[in-house]
Amino acid sequence: MDEIQKALFEKAEKRMREYTTTVKNYEEFKKILKEKGGFIRACWCGKRGCEERIKEETGASLRVIPLKKEKVFAECVYCGKKAKEVVYFAKAY
Repeated sequence: MDEIQKALFEKAEKRMREYTTTVKNYEEFKKILKEKGGFIRACWCGKRGCEERIKEETGASLRVIPLKKEKVFAECVYCGKKAKEVVYFAKAY
């Protein structure tokens, strides 16, 4: 059972990595969403307005705000202001 659990976990982790793309700006965000899909890892300023505009313009919504905070690596993907956290967006199908 331990080997089966380990194999399933490793397969799921690999799939998650393959379907998650990190972006630094909104142009990359839209391109990845259109061409690849999956989860988009991006920095966000924390403002509801940015989240709402992304959803209105692309159909993608905020899916995950990690409990274990990740290091901010860019400005807010939408507005370009100082980001507060790293989050994951995706489109519902």
